[in-house]
Amino acid sequence: MRFRLHYIILLLLVGTRLMAQDKIKMDSLYLLVNTSKEDTVKINALLEISQLYHHESYQKAMEAAKQASDIATKSKIKAYEAKTVRAIANVYLSMGDYKNASINYFNALLYYEDIKDTLGLLAMHNNLGVIYDRLHEYDKALDEYFKAQMLLNLQKPSAEMTFRLPTLHNNIANIYQTQGDTSSALQYYTSALRLAQESNNQPLQGTALNNLGKLYMVDLQQPEKAIEYLLEGLKVREAYGDKAEIAKSLVILGNYYLRLNQPDKAEPFAKKSIALSEEIGAMETTMNAYLCLSEIEEAQGKLGESLSTYKAFKAQSDSLRDMQANREITRLQLQYDFDKAEKARAEERRQARLRYITIIITLSIGLLIAILITVIIRSRARQTALLQENLTQDVEIKNKELTTNVMYLIRKNELINSVAERLLKLQPNVLPENYKEIHNIILDLQREADNDSWAEFELRFNQVHTDFYNKLHELHPDLSPADEKLCAFLRLNMSSKEIAAITQQSVKSVEVARARLRKKLNLTNTTSNLVTYLSSLH
Repeated sequence: MRFRLHYIILLLLVGTRLMAQDKIKMDSLYLLVNTSKEDTVKINALLEISQLYHHESYQKAMEAAKQASDIATKSKIKAYEAKTVRAIANVYLSMGDYKNASINYFNALLYYEDIKDTLGLLAMHNNLGVIYDRLHEYDKALDEYFKAQMLLNLQKPSAEMTFRLPTLHNNIANIYQTQGDTSSALQYYTSALRLAQESNNQPLQGTALNNLGKLYMVDLQQPEKAIEYLLEGLKVREAYGDKAEIAKSLVILGNYYLRLNQPDKAEPFAKKSIALSEEIGAMETTMNAYLCLSEIEEAQGKLGESLSTYKAFKAQSDSLRDMQANREITRLQLQYDFDKAEKARAEERRQARLRYITIIITLSIGLLIAILITVIIRSRARQTALLQENLTQDVEIKNKELTTNVMYLIRKNELINSVAERLLKLQPNVLPENYKEIHNIILDLQREADNDSWAEFELRFNQVHTDFYNKLHELHPDLSPADEKLCAFLRLNMSSKEIAAITQQSVKSVEVARARLRKKLNLTNTTSNLVTYLSSLH
């Protein structure tokens, strides 16, 4: 009696303390959900709320997980979609609804495969192994566990890996125990407990202790050893306040005392287990607790109460069996979900192809435009080059014509000068009455050479070098007409002798004029060539 009272007081104190702490944390998490503008913050907060409720109300845990899933689906963040679907599956698993748990685990598995999340895949294979175990498909369960073990072995050691390894060892031990391999089961349970203690994983410590207690009680027939593990497991579970796990420990303790033919000690454990499991909605634990209590009441001789309790067990069992038996509905639901997901993926692929085609067409049009622009630019460049070539040829032709004309002028002036000189030599020998006439002829010849030669040369020069005078005036506005005339002759690279022939000057006078022009053009103290400088003006 003292044990029962001590146990109930301890449970109430622990429960009250944890509820107060959880209430404060829950309020802050709901505040985040209601105020945050970031979807990821809301999702994480709702998943943590679901985890907190997992210890006391599966219905509320499910509501929070589904709300998180709705936000993740709208946000289209695959990593968070996987996390929320996984959280929903975990609640179904705890409730004993293996159909819906497996549906959601397989969906989460697809998400994790899509985003190549090895740790997520590891967890899903482990959880699917748990479901196969509870559906008594032990070979499939082991296959899933070893897939998880293989993925775990590929990862680098970390704190997270340390938390996963005891879970796997515990689950593998469950299969070996079910198959009657108690030696392997004991080895894996012991390993799971050691790893859980090393990593301070309290939930796994409670599970491993509980499983070791069952192994020693049922398979190894060592009740003294069994009760040590079972009570230690209950103590650990009370410490972290998980009502679902506490309820499981209580029903196992009830069965333990029932096996020892101590129904009075067994009864409070079974009743408390029923109360806790019904409170949080753990249907499978509730069913097991009702069966345990029915057998306890029968052992106590309370046959009427035992029958009533058995009916409650049967109703719970039928409800669970209905959930498990409806495989066709599950298959149809899975097929529907698969078809729906496949349609979504097909539409996504279609949109991707459409975007790809659009990009190809756009790039093709862009390439075609670029080719056309290139062709146009090259065509215009060829036209410009051709025009430039024609202009160059035209300038060359005019330069040749100008050079020919200049040579003609030089020869004409030389002829005029020669005639004038011959007349001057004959002048003393002519009759006095003809002397004046010959003198006038000589003057006319010299004037004709001066006027016609320069006028014709200037006309020809301007036809070829149209901008020369403009540039010359712009740079050197103080030049005289004689200077400009000399510049034009030098622009054609004419020698002083050739210039003297055209201008009717001596070569020395031309040389003096060139020196004077060089000074006016500010070239006296430089190495610049006068002809080169004038050739650059165009």
